[in-house]
Amino acid sequence: MSTNIQILGLILSLINYGFVFLLVFNLLKVNYFNPIVSLFVKIYRPISKILGLFPVQSVNIFLIAIVLKFASLTIYFGTQYDALVLIGVAVIQTLMITTRVIFFALIGGVILSWVSPQNSNAFIELIEEISSKTLKPIRKYIPSAGGLDFSPLFVLVLINLIEGFLSDILRYIV
Repeated sequence: MSTNIQILGLILSLINYGFVFLLVFNLLKVNYFNPIVSLFVKIYRPISKILGLFPVQSVNIFLIAIVLKFASLTIYFGTQYDALVLIGVAVIQTLMITTRVIFFALIGGVILSWVSPQNSNAFIELIEEISSKTLKPIRKYIPSAGGLDFSPLFVLVLINLIEGFLSDILRYIV
């Protein structure tokens, strides 16, 4: 495989990560006035006008991320696998990337709550917002116990279970 084709596959994978970040921002409804989020939205708008298939923006973002992942997998594995297998792998890998982004945002939010409780820049605000909005449904059922918040622990375990399930499906497909 030539180097130019590998670079194209890498670029498509990086763009896929950008759309996964945008998907997380959209699903959690983070503050769109954050400069980082507004940058992703400005990049997405022209592409959504071209590829806007569904009225729900999250579905469009997810489908664009899958198409980008499928294109990069096709570049890397071309004729080795069937197209349906590559589509399945693209869907599962996109879901795994999404869970991994949320996983690291949760860890970052927990660490930042200990180290730097004051929001000092847009990136820290974004991490803390993703973390708090991910933990919000769990905190309804698991309140903090004496100043200790155990909800991140349960969410991290749940994310690891989901990733294990997705990787088992991925092993079965491939």
